[in-house]
Amino acid sequence: MNNTEYAAGLAFGIVTALIIFLVIWKFSKKAGMKGNFDERQELVRGRGYKYAFFIVVILLTLELLAESFNAFDILPLTRTLTLFFILLTGVMVYALYCIRNDSYFGVGTDARTYKAVMWIVIICNAISGFTGLKDGAIVDGKLAFGPCASLLFCAAFAVILISLSLKNKASEEESAEDEI
Repeated sequence: MNNTEYAAGLAFGIVTALIIFLVIWKFSKKAGMKGNFDERQELVRGRGYKYAFFIVVILLTLELLAESFNAFDILPLTRTLTLFFILLTGVMVYALYCIRNDSYFGVGTDARTYKAVMWIVIICNAISGFTGLKDGAIVDGKLAFGPCASLLFCAAFAVILISLSLKNKASEEESAEDEI
């Protein structure tokens, strides 16, 4: 694949992602995805942002140290993939902290719509990632950003979806015990 094809594909992907984002954003207003957060949830979300921020700062510091010691010459990772992993880790810390403390969804939010969107994201990224793996996941002896980033994104959303399901199951069991 030459640079022109890559740039065209990247531009098409960005435009497509923006269109999908705008459609989901418009749909979310109509579908009841917008909920309100109570004071406790706002505090938990703030704490989640703080923890995610510090994790990203620590990981970026480690990444800068690795770069200064030329570790990326030895490691089978590109720096771009490493930075994407750091950003995704921050998102995961925030999401999992909020899920654990019942602050991921606002009061009155339809969680089923969010879960459906997450499934779509997982499926699309899995298709993209595995298609990219078929074309070649290793470029110049390092893991390529495209397919690996898609698979990392897929894994992150799968972890969020699984943790939401586990939290819902635990809440249902707790509600059943309270009724007895």
